[in-house]
Amino acid sequence: MIQWQPLDRDSTIEVIENVKSESDPGMMSLASCQVERAWLPFYEGVYAYKVTNFASLPSFTFEYLGDGQFFQYLDGTNDPIYAVNDKAVLHLNEVHVLDYLEFYFGHVSDPEDGDITMIRNPHDMPLLDSLDIGAYDAVMRNFKPPRAERNEDESFTVKADLYIDGVVVHATLRVGMKGRVKMLERKMSMSNMQNSPETDNIMV
Repeated sequence: MIQWQPLDRDSTIEVIENVKSESDPGMMSLASCQVERAWLPFYEGVYAYKVTNFASLPSFTFEYLGDGQFFQYLDGTNDPIYAVNDKAVLHLNEVHVLDYLEFYFGHVSDPEDGDITMIRNPHDMPLLDSLDIGAYDAVMRNFKPPRAERNEDESFTVKADLYIDGVVVHATLRVGMKGRVKMLERKMSMSNMQNSPETDNIMV
């Protein structure tokens, strides 16, 4: 879970000057925007930044990865994250790779599957409150905590439960040294809260 901290006035101005659009510089200003920053354990010197503009209704938010001078806008694809990975020092171990995947899926929408959520705590699963007692018990019974193993080539194999389009799947993923993510296999845990096996291979 990302912990956001608001920046002071001088740091806020510096970020806004770096990220505001030349074509529409009035979109972001000190008077209308709040800038927050969050530490990410898998990067050295790179943070997540969130710029919220309250001048419009509803307010809108942009998120970036940056080191204070260089900022990469997170546009919902994996390209910005991979671009930062190629520039920054990415520190992955058996714990931080799970943090990385949680961040990755939280900011990348897959072209085929849409939004994907990695479930680290079953109590945080989307739509859990809407389930009846039997379905709730089935979710808890089928949940498997995510775990990662380092491979000889310094990549990681991760087994985790993912929430994809209303379905929970047990997935096997590969995360490379530079943070490239590939889903190797997935097996459906529950579809409409019923057990149903299914496997396939996809890229994310």
